[in-house]
Amino acid sequence: MMKKLPLLILIAGMLFFLGISKPKAQELTAGNMLKSDKTSLNQKKNKEEEKEIIKKVSTSFYDWYLKRITATDDTTAYRYFFVKGENGKCKANFEPYFKQLRKLKTISRKFMDREVEIAKCCIIHMENVDWEDYESTTNAFRYIDFCSEFLSYYWIRSQEPYDGVEIIEMTKKGNAWFTTLQFYTDYENKRTRWNYIYPIVKVEKENGKWLMTEITLKDGE
Repeated sequence: MMKKLPLLILIAGMLFFLGISKPKAQELTAGNMLKSDKTSLNQKKNKEEEKEIIKKVSTSFYDWYLKRITATDDTTAYRYFFVKGENGKCKANFEPYFKQLRKLKTISRKFMDREVEIAKCCIIHMENVDWEDYESTTNAFRYIDFCSEFLSYYWIRSQEPYDGVEIIEMTKKGNAWFTTLQFYTDYENKRTRWNYIYPIVKVEKENGKWLMTEITLKDGE
């Protein structure tokens, strides 16, 4: 009986130790669960905040552009134009237009560089046109083969402006967002949505900030 006593004491000690350790283990597990839930909520909140930023950036250009092309008391540039160059020929001037884009604080330098690239054919052609001839002409069709933007609003591909745009789709691919927009017009308290063309806006991070980097115009029905 005396030999069994130390063994019983040892077993009792182990059971006591396990009994007081178990709640601590459970408490630790519950704490981890609470921490995990908090992290998940923060991640969800960050994603929602990111989407709201993307929405504002995606529509910022057209919110400005559509108001500007329909304004009667606003003479600020909404695209590049031509001035007289040093050799008496036409010279493209982007700076007044880009100044307006920089004020939005949502447009990347990449987008502005692309604007110059898009206009390259027109710029090269107009550099061979005398400024006086260009300034005196009232027939824009003379340059249509090289400068199609002369006869329409380039970023809506139309001579008739719209009242606004709405977001109809948002997709994140890798580190970039792609937002599809749809034009609409309002008349007599009725909104008409147009499906001729859809702008797809690309938004990427530049120096830690979400900025619009590209617009692709997709044909509709």
